[in-house]
Amino acid sequence: MSDKDIRICDNKGFHMDLPNGVTVSVQLGPGNYCDNNHAAWDAAKKAMDSDENWGSDTAECAAYVTGSNLAWVAVPGYTDAGGDDVCGYMNVSQVLDFINRASQLKDFVKEDPVPSDQHPFPLPGQQEFDFNEN
Repeated sequence: MSDKDIRICDNKGFHMDLPNGVTVSVQLGPGNYCDNNHAAWDAAKKAMDSDENWGSDTAECAAYVTGSNLAWVAVPGYTDAGGDDVCGYMNVSQVLDFINRASQLKDFVKEDPVPSDQHPFPLPGQQEFDFNEN
């Protein structure tokens, strides 16, 4: 099912592949930054198995490059790829705005897959100090 543009994930949210190459994740279950954050890990699945609805007044959103292994994308006003990858406790209007803003990104910033402490040294503009020099 991972080849579908809209997917339910972990029985507590969904991913949506947007035409611009960004995937938006909306999560509203245990372990996510939402009203149900502290519910039992399998609460959403148990509700569905019992034909009950699962819901929340708030959700957690994130965006990443479609087809990547979670290369985060910055959504202006919400996330900053590399710092805050997710934005939590968002109401319905904020979730809609997040999706809309993510859908309009053209030259989105991809998070560098190499942690900053593993970049080649020195970085541009950075000076190397010789601590043994008198």
